[in-house]
Formats: sequence, structure tokens, C-alpha cells
Amino acid sequence: MVRLVTVGVAAAVPAIRAVRWLPPVGGLLVGYAMVGLPAAVSGPSSPELLVILLRLAAVCAGLAVGFLLDDPSRPTTLTSPTPAWLPLAARLGAGAVVLAAWWWATLATALAAAGPASVVLPRGDLTLETAAVVAVAVAAGTLVWRRSARGSVGLVAAPVFLAAVVVAALLPDRVALLAAPGAPTWDAAHDRWMVVLIGAGTGALLAATWSPVSPRRTTAAASG
Repeated sequence: MVRLVTVGVAAAVPAIRAVRWLPPVGGLLVGYAMVGLPAAVSGPSSPELLVILLRLAAVCAGLAVGFLLDDPSRPTTLTSPTPAWLPLAARLGAGAVVLAAWWWATLATALAAAGPASVVLPRGDLTLETAAVVAVAVAAGTLVWRRSARGSVGLVAAPVFLAAVVVAALLPDRVALLAAPGAPTWDAAHDRWMVVLIGAGTGALLAATWSPVSPRRTTAAASG
């Protein structure tokens, strides 16, 4: 157990240090500005407008997540005895802390901008939406990471993630994800958001950890 922890720490610390923080932090700042600037310029905003701005901020967060997975050193670590998913998990863990702080600040700014109407802002459901959006981005980034020998993920995963966002925006009403606050379909839409969160999280986990059995290994096992 001690050896496992030691190996984990030895892999995690360099992985976190190697993260290029400028692109993801820049994306998060843009997302925060989408909520903070209108509040600073125009004063109190309606809950309907704030929901739209928070959703746009979540898209910025999703784009930022892909760059957490960039790993320029990957060509030299492909033969490392350390499981490949361990540095990936370390990067995502560090990113999750930053994302949590960012979302707390962004949501707090939105609540302040709503003024007395903040009581009707569905903060729990919006947090679910943001978590699901980030999970989709992680799933897309993990799939790209698995296929990329050079460790370049963010720029390749971004179009995949944006395509998923466009599909979500164009879904018909009966299966829509982007319901308006107070709409009769709001609760059903967030049931679907929960499905998206679970599905994307499962997909990311499988993409990061699944290792197919090679035909040689299978043949050797059968002959043995």
C-alpha cells in the first residue's frame, strides 16, 4: 500500500507541474467575464439572462478542460511502468479544484447580479449542467488523449466538444437539454442532464483505464 502511494505521488507531482495552466485559466477567466462584466456594467440582471450567461460560461470551462490534458512529455513516458491513467488523473484532480473554485466565484457573482431575484435562480440544477458539460469535455479530451502519441489534446478535443454543444442546442423539445427557467420541461431536462453526466463520466473512465488484451497475450495464455 505504501509503495502504491509512493508511486502515485511520484507520478502525480511531475504531471501537475507539467500542466500548461495559461490556456485553461484563460478559458475560465473568459467564462467568468461573461457573467461578471454584464453585472458590473448594467447592474441587476434577470434570472433568464443569467442562466444563458452561466451556460456560456460552462462552455468556456469545457473548452478549458481539454488543455489540462496536454502532455508534451508523453512521447517519452509511453514506456513508463507507471499506469498511463495516473498522470491523467492527477491533472484532472488538480483541475477539478480550480474548476470548483471558479464555479463558486462565477455562481456567487451571478447570484449577486440577480439581486432579490437570486432566490429563483436554480443554482443546483445549473451546477448539474456545468458538471455534465465538463464531463463531456473530459470524455472528449480523454478519447483524444488515448489516440494522441504526442500528447496534444486541447486543440483537437475543442472541435469535438463544440460539436457536442451544437448537437445539444439543436435537440428537439421532447428531448431538449436547454430548457428555460420555469418551463414545464425544466425538471425532465435535468433528468437528462444527469444521464449525460453519468454517461460522460463513465465514458471518460473507460477511455482512460481500459486496456484491450492483445492477440499475442491471448494466444500465449491459451497455449499455456
